[in-house]
Amino acid sequence: MYSMIQRRKFVAGTGAATVAALAGCSGSSDTGDESGGENTAAGGAETTTNESDGEMTAEAIPVGVLLPFSGEYAWVGENVLPVVRMLAQEINEQGGINDRQITLAQGDTEGSPSASLSAAKKLITVENVAGIIGPTSITMSAVFDLFQTNEVPVVTPTAGTTSLDDRGGEYVFRTVPSDALGGRAIARALRNERYNNIASYSDMALMVGNKEVFQSFKTPIKSSFAEFGGTITETINFKTGKASYESEMQTVMNTDPAVTVLVGSKDDSIKIMRAAFQAGYEGNWYVTQDQTTEVFLNEAPEEVTNNILGLQSATYQAAEEKGRIERFKQRVQEFTGSEPRLFARNAYDAMNVLGLAMNVTAAADNKITSTNVADNIRTVTDPSGAVVTDYTQGASTIDDQSTLDYRGLIGPINFDEHGDVSSPFAIMQSKDGSWAETAVIPASEL
Repeated sequence: MYSMIQRRKFVAGTGAATVAALAGCSGSSDTGDESGGENTAAGGAETTTNESDGEMTAEAIPVGVLLPFSGEYAWVGENVLPVVRMLAQEINEQGGINDRQITLAQGDTEGSPSASLSAAKKLITVENVAGIIGPTSITMSAVFDLFQTNEVPVVTPTAGTTSLDDRGGEYVFRTVPSDALGGRAIARALRNERYNNIASYSDMALMVGNKEVFQSFKTPIKSSFAEFGGTITETINFKTGKASYESEMQTVMNTDPAVTVLVGSKDDSIKIMRAAFQAGYEGNWYVTQDQTTEVFLNEAPEEVTNNILGLQSATYQAAEEKGRIERFKQRVQEFTGSEPRLFARNAYDAMNVLGLAMNVTAAADNKITSTNVADNIRTVTDPSGAVVTDYTQGASTIDDQSTLDYRGLIGPINFDEHGDVSSPFAIMQSKDGSWAETAVIPASEL
């Protein structure tokens, strides 16, 4: 049997992150759904070796899940992992990949670049994974070159970072749109009342956390708002994790903006909302996906959050009209005991793409190596191929077709040359403690 270690181009150091083979379903105390919701409980995994039938064989195909399962961003891993497990179980129940079962190897990035690098090295050189789901924007820059060097296919459902905009497409792909598109959507919505139902804002302030995951939005928002004829009154790069943000809020108020765009973590954003309330700020707010959640509205002062604007990926209408999104929600509910949360649909599409790429590799009588699987990512996401909407349909179609056009829950997964997807965005507004959609901006207008 071919050993993937034979082609690794480096010797990895000892990884500090936990790696585990996983199967079955997972619950969580997080009460958020796909519109958001965060759970910051620690998610460290213990080592297990069970599959859908409780056994793991030497012929199993390991797939890595490289996400934060502990620390501030543990909620991301906890939102994504149950969906990946669900798909792995479904594939295994259908006979696996050419009668080989899929196992999941969990790598905890801890939301830290150094921990992410250790976990990724262990997944690649110890677990010999055929592909990886993840990581997030927080740690992608630390591990990107590792994926390229070792020819490991990565499909991330969470990394919108603009650092990937012109780097991926050979081994790194994503089922979440770039922050460049999200930033343009925010700017477009602010400048046009028909999208936000409030006003065509002519000026804005911008507050951005000083981590890459947040800074990724800064340039797209600023450049797009200026392009659309708006003026930036102030840009503040605030330090994340502070106890309070009174001074930053006062700086914003000194420029008297009509609206302030806030890009930060849920916890920091709540502190900033409290500072705004205490300071008597009367302008409006626009927040990004991480804050466009019921949890955020419940914890931030209602006097400030009522009527604020938010951003979400828009629902893929074709999937909704065919009932696929509702069936997905039911499947996740049955599997985990809870509603699907933020990034759940992106994770579903990421795992389907990786699973189909492995299936195509096996169908062509090629060995399931990471290099061979990477070569088939585009085979199953070809706009000219046979249209399929899930793994089961794709696996039964590939014998009669040379390529597949996978159209998932977030939309057609047609990767561009850099491994990116386009997506429409929903403009949200808070009303009476919940979020309501005001408009959808098509990808063609971004």
